[in-house]
Amino acid sequence: MISTVGGSEHPRRVVSVNLCTDQLLLMLGEPEQIASVSHLALEPNSSYMARQAGSYPINHGKAEEILALKPDLIVAGAYTDRSLIALLKKLGYRVEQFPLSSNIGDIRDNIRLMARLIGRETEGEALVTGMDRRLERVRQHRPAVPPRAAFYQPNGYTGGIDTLQHSALELAGWENIAASEGVVGYGTIDLERLVLARPEQLFTSSYAPGTRSRGQDQLEHPVLRRLTRGRAPVEVGYKYWICGGPMIADAVEILHRSLPR
Repeated sequence: MISTVGGSEHPRRVVSVNLCTDQLLLMLGEPEQIASVSHLALEPNSSYMARQAGSYPINHGKAEEILALKPDLIVAGAYTDRSLIALLKKLGYRVEQFPLSSNIGDIRDNIRLMARLIGRETEGEALVTGMDRRLERVRQHRPAVPPRAAFYQPNGYTGGIDTLQHSALELAGWENIAASEGVVGYGTIDLERLVLARPEQLFTSSYAPGTRSRGQDQLEHPVLRRLTRGRAPVEVGYKYWICGGPMIADAVEILHRSLPR
């Protein structure tokens, strides 16, 4: 039976065609509401909900797949294929696109949006409250003077202002060197600038752990080890912030535990 709030029916067959909407739908949806999630939801290195995703049909974002699922709501990301979105809307399907998250406020908004769309407002607020409670516990134990750190990926890729990596570093009690160096969004910082900024700790996120490349070798440059007094970069999984969700609290806690003692 369809549940109702204020006389409006909640969707019974929700299809997600985006990794980030997969995560929120799997966290908030009733099992019988979830008609399908994207194939990316099964990838454990990028999907926080990979184990749960295995219980549902998957799709590859193809129109013929989606139509066969007979959805009454399709949830997508800001950059989902425009032609697919236009076709689905032309055929009369309800499509809701979610904006990217670059800070905690954005995460709260997207949790609440998903919860409202599928009639799970109470569960959405519980998710937000749980995330905020964990972040507040960390905030209360941040150092008065934040030590300097940076995310440093192969080829100098890093997260500056307006990224979840930046938000997580600050929430955990670190000063983000990339932000101090003027990096906005995701960009690069060369080795020389990083050395001059004198980080106390480096962090990295391997999209595919166990792989090797010349770019990854740069992370083990001897000068970086000297700067950080021999400490290797701390691995923080991509699944914690490739999408905005309450799993950002996991990342913040990892970062906080890495503070100098």
